[in-house]
Amino acid sequence: MIDFQRYYDEKILQLRVVCRSQWEYLNFSDLTDWIEDNFGNDIEGKYYAIKILLNTLYYKKKDLESLLKYGLYEKIYGEIIKEEFVSKSNIYIGHSQSLSMVEKLKDSTFFIPLLDSDLPCESGNPLIGDLVHKLNISTSQVSFHWDLKEEKFKNISTLVIVDDCAGSGNQIRRFWNSNSMKRIKQICIEKNIAVYFLLLLGYDVSIDKLRKSNQFENINIVVCEILTDKNRIFSESNILWDRETDERELAIAYFEKIRKERGVSFLGFQRLDFAVILNNRLPNWSLPIFWKESPSWKNLIKRKTS
Repeated sequence: MIDFQRYYDEKILQLRVVCRSQWEYLNFSDLTDWIEDNFGNDIEGKYYAIKILLNTLYYKKKDLESLLKYGLYEKIYGEIIKEEFVSKSNIYIGHSQSLSMVEKLKDSTFFIPLLDSDLPCESGNPLIGDLVHKLNISTSQVSFHWDLKEEKFKNISTLVIVDDCAGSGNQIRRFWNSNSMKRIKQICIEKNIAVYFLLLLGYDVSIDKLRKSNQFENINIVVCEILTDKNRIFSESNILWDRETDERELAIAYFEKIRKERGVSFLGFQRLDFAVILNNRLPNWSLPIFWKESPSWKNLIKRKTS
């Protein structure tokens, strides 16, 4: 028998430490208010809420900036340089030479945000700002895809499309196959421009499907940090739940009751169930109990579709 109250009393103190040391946008009081408003005196619900919060992947603004830098300099430029030297059977390269090559690559790269609805609130836009203000990318090297004229491609060898995350991968498919991208795709083929999708986070199952798709046959999909089924809250492979007491099944039954009675699902877009918070925003494939709002449910962070 699970002692819900004892666990809650112990772990609420741990949550305070985790929140103050690792979280940035949300205060400890935001979390406790969310728990109290939605679960009240229901200690079983509080127990599940604490467990989920302690296993939430929270990325501060600096975490996202670090992932962006890692993706660009290590996973894109680093791999390009490595391939070039391996092809020449020369794996020894001086630091100053490598820096020079990186700067040359950077100067010949153009960046566009991955936009689904062409709205300024979309998550690809802040990453373009970080490229300019944090990674010193020139403003002449960034643009929206609808403003990208053919003359801009004159000295480009690489096109990088940036976004913060990919859960189902549907947004990437829609963007790449949109009418507004047709001319850009054709120019990249004609001028032999390498195209990269740079994602800070990505679900491995969806990323594998994208890479195997004929639509992305010659496209480099780069993911800085991979999420797996082990990160999905209600997955059988998540070690969060106690197997001996069938705790995962009990939790699913509990949140299914919440869904029926209060209109808030525990599964996000495409039935995904990641507990992921990106500083001050949430993807729609993160747990809806974090972002949905109804007359009987308070959200933790608001989304445009809350």
